[in-house]
Amino acid sequence: MPVRELLARVGSDELTEWMAFYQLEPFGEMRADLRSGVVAATFANAHRTKDARAFTPEDFMPYIERTTPKDDTRLNVARFKAMFSHKVKKHG
Repeated sequence: MPVRELLARVGSDELTEWMAFYQLEPFGEMRADLRSGVVAATFANAHRTKDARAFTPEDFMPYIERTTPKDDTRLNVARFKAMFSHKVKKHG
């Protein structure tokens, strides 16, 4: 669907909710990359040396955004606010 058609059919609040939902529960190609990463990590871990660190699915995902645990908290708060900001009544 072209962007203009999407914006004509879906309001900004619903689009924001879908974007936040995608961040929490990815679907599409990112989800497929994760499934492939699980398979690759399982195989790599079965063949790694005893002292090597364990591989994770993310190690095999080419386009994943790398974050630190500190960043995760900030991102989750921002996602939560984005998901529900249109439902907050503003006084004043």
